Amino acid sequence: MKAVVYHGKDDLRVEDVPIPEPGPGEMLVRVDACGICPTDLKKIEKGLLPGPRIFGHEIAGTVAALGSGTRAFREGERVVVHHHVPCGDCFYCARRLYAQCPAYKRNGTTAGFEPSGGGYAEYVLALDWIVARGTIPIPDGVRAEEAAFVEPVNTCLKAVRKAGVAKGEFVLVVGQGPIGLLLMQIARAAGAEVAVSDGLTGRLALARALGAPLALDAATDVVGDVLALTSGRGADCALLAAPGQAAFEQAVGATRPGGRILSFAATSPGESVEVDLGRLTNLEKDLLTAYSSSIDVQQEAAELVWSRTVRVAELVSHRLPVARGREAFELAMGRAPGTLKVLLDGSAPS
Repeated sequence: MKAVVYHGKDDLRVEDVPIPEPGPGEMLVRVDACGICPTDLKKIEKGLLPGPRIFGHEIAGTVAALGSGTRAFREGERVVVHHHVPCGDCFYCARRLYAQCPAYKRNGTTAGFEPSGGGYAEYVLALDWIVARGTIPIPDGVRAEEAAFVEPVNTCLKAVRKAGVAKGEFVLVVGQGPIGLLLMQIARAAGAEVAVSDGLTGRLALARALGAPLALDAATDVVGDVLALTSGRGADCALLAAPGQAAFEQAVGATRPGGRILSFAATSPGESVEVDLGRLTNLEKDLLTAYSSSIDVQQEAAELVWSRTVRVAELVSHRLPVARGREAFELAMGRAPGTLKVLLDGSAPS
């Protein structure tokens, strides 16, 4: 099969690799769609892990073969496959900090080499604990490219819940890339009044089309606009979906005293901003973080996608086959205007 193999910093190659064979309790899935995730881009651009390995964890596909004793699914069934599942019994699981669970950190899907997701290939192997607790059937009427968003929607739902977004609150979402657009929709579904900011007019237009009533140009006085919209108080919560000092300052400045700022965008070592602790402490602003998915909201996140309460199809800007994987990653890394979510599409012509 074809796969996009990472060999080190900025070194991606489309190669022929063996199709994995499922062992007892395991399942081979033909990858119908896999989204290219910003966390994978960081690993590739910074060379954060040794190669070779095959990344890719936003996976929707069709069951191709079952190992002995695998009975929960059948060949031909369409599924979403998560790559991490917590143990449920450790210190961190007891506190619902699943992403810190040692078992969660074990990757449970692979297309060969060190298990690292495996979705950037034509087939992926789900290991037994993923088959048992990390696989969700896709209902009829839901396209594979929509189903591939279940994992990122999960991470965003977890973030919005951690930020305590509630009905009637005013929320600012800084950044309207794919993650910011998901956060915006989930915050609105929670009953919040939502404003968004971004520097690209195309992304602001899409945010409006997806339901954001207030879309603000990041180059203008976003903090002043938010203050004016909230009787001078500021937002109850800011969700930070863009990197860098300017985005962080915007989120802090636009948040009211006693409000919350949740950082979602920084996920690899070395991503830093300068923090004025006096500005936070004297005004009792809470700085929060969120990372990865939560098994507690696994099914709920899927239902948001199935029902199209969160609209994801509009976020896909490019669909390319694995054979054109290098081109797909160049598009995703270039982040040119008009580029949002880039998918490796199992049905796309080579």
